[in-house]
Order: sequence, then structure tokens, then C-alpha cells
Amino acid sequence: MNRMRKHNNIVKIAAVLSLSVLLPGCSEDFINLNNPNQQTTGSFWKTQDDAVQATNAVYSAMYYDGMYMRLYPWIMDVRADDCRNTSPWWITDVSLYNVTPDNPCYIATWEHAYKGVWRANQVLENVPNINMDERLKKRLLAEAKFMRAFYYYHLVITYRNIPLILKPAHGPQDFYPSQAPEEEVWAQIIKDFSEAMADLPKKEEYGPADVGRATKGAAAGYLAKSYMFIHQFDKAAPILKDIIDQKYGSYALVPNYRDNFTEDNENNEESLFEVQFDRNVGGTTLGWTGDPAPDWSKTSGKARTYAPLGFGWGDITPTDWIFNEFQQELTVNGELDPRMKASMFFDYPGVTVYGKTWAEAKLPNKCHIRKYLNDDHYPDETEWRSGINERVLRYADILLLYAEALNELGRTSEAYPYIQQVRDRAQLPNLQDVKPGMTQQQMRDQIAHERALEFCFEAQRYVDILRWGWYYNNLNTLINHDPEFAKWVEGREVMAIPPTEVNINKNLKQNPGW
Repeated sequence: MNRMRKHNNIVKIAAVLSLSVLLPGCSEDFINLNNPNQQTTGSFWKTQDDAVQATNAVYSAMYYDGMYMRLYPWIMDVRADDCRNTSPWWITDVSLYNVTPDNPCYIATWEHAYKGVWRANQVLENVPNINMDERLKKRLLAEAKFMRAFYYYHLVITYRNIPLILKPAHGPQDFYPSQAPEEEVWAQIIKDFSEAMADLPKKEEYGPADVGRATKGAAAGYLAKSYMFIHQFDKAAPILKDIIDQKYGSYALVPNYRDNFTEDNENNEESLFEVQFDRNVGGTTLGWTGDPAPDWSKTSGKARTYAPLGFGWGDITPTDWIFNEFQQELTVNGELDPRMKASMFFDYPGVTVYGKTWAEAKLPNKCHIRKYLNDDHYPDETEWRSGINERVLRYADILLLYAEALNELGRTSEAYPYIQQVRDRAQLPNLQDVKPGMTQQQMRDQIAHERALEFCFEAQRYVDILRWGWYYNNLNTLINHDPEFAKWVEGREVMAIPPTEVNINKNLKQNPGW
């Protein structure tokens, strides 16, 4: 297969403006010293190009360590029942529900997601005042609303009790926000995604240079996911059906499941939204945090973190449960589910691990994560520089969410064909033949199984566990899947507010249980 050419407009945000000034300026009574080499809010926000660069900068927070460069998928996966911790470092505390003030796992996602919110708020406040093409302005504001909702979606799922900041800080009175009720945060997320969906283009309406920007389909997908998380199934279902009916763009499952997790066939027809990484953009400096610099690499550190020891750090490993779950059902040809080989390294005839046989690789465990690794193209992951795009919203998710919504609305029999579309790609038998007439609860269990296999190691399983309430209604199952769940303390299903933030901002209250 030819490797699809990457489109780098969004990725190139590493080399553009960093919106690094929080306040518009000091009091006239104070000495005003301006660095002529640095943009300020007084010298910026003048032109159409400023508006485009500022909107690009909103996307850039996704590339920080606390978001999709590495930590967000890691902290989600390590707390799910399809993964277990095999790291000696600070992620161990996350897997065991402990917190220390200096643990970056608790700090970085908070810091970097709010950095994205802050940049989006600046766009929404300042771009309306720029004299520019009105059609482009409308799109940029919709992109900023989408991205603000995107960051808040991650924040509320990760921490639950968070401040809701909708404007840039203009003085000391804005520096210490209080937490908002969770339902208020979700209402704003839904408002932003809804307004973005109305004004964003479909993916087909963008030119090649703008591939990777927020689209109408992406906003619709995340709007539906938001409704699903708060159990408003009646509102999620019609949006999901509209996506399936191609109202918001053209989407379909790709024939080869593994194409969703390599540099081959990126931005494909299954992807509603993905984080754009590229080894050929920027320099080679790892931009973990701080103000972007031209020499920053726009690459992911996930592959080195997830790759098995000897080829990467081996910091996270599949549980025995997910390894066995894949083997509960064979394909129509009597073979293993092909998603298992696409998702994991394990000992089977013909397996290669970065070009080595299973015996030569000398891996420490019976299975290791393969998703989002570069074993097709590189001998190891020692560079920290993976160029694989993170597909954060796939059409398979839309199909299975719609099946779930139908089931929750009492339309269980209608859910079968949407699940079967996903099963057909995996060459699994017809579900209506092998499990006809399922009850609502049986269908819930089936959907949980289907989602575990389809989305393992994609930072999805933990979100499912949270929204299904399994900590409170299915804890024994989780412990059976992964003994790390036995360490859970009530309230710790969400992350602790970073202790450093609580110490600085006396208006913040630590989450219950921490």
C-alpha cells in the first residue's frame, strides 16, 4: 500500500505564533517594557493572517505532553481493564489511585487542556473585531468553539469538578476561578459543539492544505459522545443516525482495521477527527510543554511509551483479560479475530516484532501492545518521534454508539445491524444468528464486549467504564479483569485536582476521595 501523503498545515503550528501573553497590558502607572521580538495582545489581532495563526495555535495544545503527545492516552489506558501498568515511574501511582504533588500525570493534562481553552477564548474574544473575510471568520470561530469544547470534554471526564472559563483573564479578579457544577460544564460543551457543528464545513469542503481541521462531522460526533456520557440517549441517537446517513460528511469503515493505527492511510474515510503528527515538520526538539519554538518536533511520544521493552519503554501492557476476550469467538473461517493481531504482539505462527521473530524479540510478557507503533517501518521506537496520527474519533465508534443508544431507548432489536457492520470487518459471525433475541441487559453486555475489542488501547475503554458507572455497579467484574481495580477508593474514579493548583488557588476544592 502506498503511504498517503500528509497534509501539514495544522501540524505546522509548532512554528507559528505562541499566544503567550495573558494580560492585555500593565497599568499606566507601572513601567511598560515590551520585547520587540515577541508578539503581545496589543500588537496582535490586526489581520486575517493573525486570526488564522491564532486559531492554529488553539490546536497546538493537543501536541503537548499532557494531551496527545503522550500522557492523556496513557493515563486513560493504564486505568482501564484492558491494560495494566508495567512502568516503574510516576504512572504507577495513577494505576494504584495514589497522588503526589509533583506527579506530572495529574498536572500535565490539567495544564495543557486549559492552555487550549485559554487560546480558544482569545480567538473567540478577539477575532470578531478583525476586518477580514466574513466566511473565513465564521469558520475560524467555529473551529475555536469546537476546540474549546474538545478540551473541556477531556477535562470534565478526567477531573469532573473543574472551573469553566469562557473569557481570557483581564485582571487579578480572574486569576482564581472556582469550580463549576458538572452539569454546567456539560451544557457549555454541548452548546459549543452544537454551534460549531452548524458553522463548520464538511470534511470534503476543505482543501488538501486544511486536512486535520475540525469539521461538521467531528463536531457532530463529539456532540453525540457528550450526550452519551450524560445518558441523554434520546438526543444522541438522531445525531448519530445523521452521521451514519452521511448528513455531515462521507464516512465509512476502512477495509483494513490496522490502517487506523499506522502512518498508512491517515485521514481516511473512517476518521472523523485525528491529531496530526509528522516526523518531517519542525525540528527534532521534543516540545513537552511551554511556548512553542520553531525547532519543536510535531511528533508523538506514545509509541516509545507503549512499545515492548527492548524496542521502547514497555510502560503499559495488555491484561490477560483482553488477551482472552479476543479469543472468545472465532471468525467465520475459524481463525482468530484479525483485530487481535493488529492490536497486540503475541506468539502466533509468522509473527514478527520489529522484523524479529517472537523468539528473537525475547519479550518479557505473553502479549504486548502493537497499536500506534511503527513496527512496519522502523527497527524500534528509541527516538520518541512517532509520526502516526492519533485517530481520536472513528466511524466504528459512531456505529457502536448508535447501537448502544437504540438499546438504551428500548429498541434492542434495531441495534443488531449497526454492531454487525463492525463485526463484518472482523469477519465475525452474524450476531443475530449466534445470539438472537437478546434482552436489553444482554445487549449491554454484548456492546461492552464489542467496544473492548474494537477500541482496546485507544484511551476509550476507561471513558466507557466511567459513563457506564461500572465502579459503582460492576466493580467485581473490573477487579476480575484487572486486579489494580482492587486499589480503588470511592471518588478516585476521576483524577485528583493537581495538588499544586489547589495550593495556589484557594477557590479550588480537591475532588472527594482524594
